[in-house]
Amino acid sequence: MSRYTLTEVVPAIPDGLRRRFLLADRRQTGRVAVLVVAFDGDYPDGSLGNGHGAFIATSALQGLHAFEPDCVVLDFRGMSYRWGNTLLRVFQDISQFMDSGIEPGGVPFPVVAVTSERSRAAFLSLVTPGGGPAPSWHFDDIDAAIAHGASKAKEWLES
Repeated sequence: MSRYTLTEVVPAIPDGLRRRFLLADRRQTGRVAVLVVAFDGDYPDGSLGNGHGAFIATSALQGLHAFEPDCVVLDFRGMSYRWGNTLLRVFQDISQFMDSGIEPGGVPFPVVAVTSERSRAAFLSLVTPGGGPAPSWHFDDIDAAIAHGASKAKEWLES
């Protein structure tokens, strides 16, 4: 028996945001495991979205642990997003977890993002603050994102 008072806690799921885990059929991805983590709902502006950003990052890490994929596709098509930099945490956390032992110049764990008109402009301004071209890992089409992710997963696995 502990002398400390323990209270069971459960991580909060932010209001207005839903998450789903989906696995692409390995027969269609060249036998690599592509995990899609899809988010639907509203991401509040600025610091009001901090809890949402933390939930998104935690969800991605949970998916990495639970399903051990070779690639993650972050599907933001169903999520409205206008601004707030806590969304970057998902990329930082995945990199910290998956790329911790990577050699300089090594192939990083593949992370792909898919957006729609509900999130595209704000997402691209966040990940390309200078207004440059969209990154090669950003897509508007889920099939193209999965295909790209599967290709990058093969490179990652072979490195």
